[in-house]
Amino acid sequence: MVLTLAILSFAWGQAFAAKPFEGQKLTVIYMSSVYADAALDMVPLFEEKTGATVEVLSAPYVTLYEKLSLDLTNQIGAYDVISVACQWDGGFAPYLEPLEPYIERDNYDLSDFIDNVFNNSGIWQGTIYGIPHANTAYMMAYRTDLVEEPPQTWDEYLEIAAKYTNPEEGMYGISIPGQKEQYAGLFYIRLWSMGGSWADEDWNITINSEEGRAAMEHVGEVMKYCDPAALSWGLEESIDAFLRGNAVFCEAWPTLGITQRGDDPAESNIVGKWALAPFPREKTGANLLSSWNLAIPKTSKNKDLAWEWIKMYNSPEMHNLFFDRFQILSPRESFWDRDDVKNSKSAPMRKELERSLIWWRIPAATEAERELGNAVSSYMAGEMTLDEAMKYAQQALERTIRMMHPGDVKNDKPIYLKEWAETLDEWLAEN
Repeated sequence: MVLTLAILSFAWGQAFAAKPFEGQKLTVIYMSSVYADAALDMVPLFEEKTGATVEVLSAPYVTLYEKLSLDLTNQIGAYDVISVACQWDGGFAPYLEPLEPYIERDNYDLSDFIDNVFNNSGIWQGTIYGIPHANTAYMMAYRTDLVEEPPQTWDEYLEIAAKYTNPEEGMYGISIPGQKEQYAGLFYIRLWSMGGSWADEDWNITINSEEGRAAMEHVGEVMKYCDPAALSWGLEESIDAFLRGNAVFCEAWPTLGITQRGDDPAESNIVGKWALAPFPREKTGANLLSSWNLAIPKTSKNKDLAWEWIKMYNSPEMHNLFFDRFQILSPRESFWDRDDVKNSKSAPMRKELERSLIWWRIPAATEAERELGNAVSSYMAGEMTLDEAMKYAQQALERTIRMMHPGDVKNDKPIYLKEWAETLDEWLAEN
């Protein structure tokens, strides 16, 4: 399916008979990535149909969080629409406009959104603060010319990585993003798969458990089969190494480079020789979710215009266009029903979105992620023993929860994991 702006311009022309927002300016901000590229791509159409002008801002992940936190908590009002990572939902919710009045006024249809994604991105404690606009599961990219079937257990994963690791030839089993903000993801994709959790339903920290120690040990084993330089790599460097053909597996968010460049001869040495698969599911089948939703700060002076941006950016037509142009994966069910999407290399992610979670969504989520990243990075670098790393993680998370306790909010992760463990075989048997 290929849509053009000309077709969309005609369609949206029916929605805006006049230019109702003539003279207004809208400021939107996204993470620096294809999401911001898509926003820039939509600006001419939105300006043509509304009469407004649009400024699209962007910032890297860590900087974006800092910018949004500063703006929201100090009520600066610099932005009309913000792209919110789902792990920020609970912390940002007090500063965001509830969207139910807009949804009810315009009879906006939410039925097409994947339930698990929406429940974990945009809805907070029963209130809708954001509409999901992009999602991906944490997937294993692997070399199909070297690996006949993706590994089903973590032990098998390491066995295959060891088989192909040959530093003298610049070949390694695994390519990872080694920057500290990515370390936590390496850990809890294993922790959840093995049946562990950071905390129980009442936020009692349980990370220093049998499952937690096994997950940390496995992360440490990974370094034996990585380029030593990986400890300083970000996502881009990790993906580059995989696309050069220097690794059998790549642990990364695939829509931030692999799906766009993997089969481009100008960008990749492994054209036609790679695929995506879930990491070993082991006990739960739980995966890691990256999902972004569009929200309106309470301080916005152009809330109605902001809502129109959210509606257009999140329309089925735009989601289809964004996939065609930028390989952005939509949280809409109808998108995944497209024949070309079903036959694409991104197709395995659809099932994973049914069992994908973010670690926490409470205000303490970002600090907790940072502290866990410290523990994992120190262990991987050999600066802490296993006992020291697990003790640090346990105490740091206990301290974080004491300082930023979520009150009456329950931790739903153990509930998900228990249910998924009980239904794993049944779920895997489904198409």
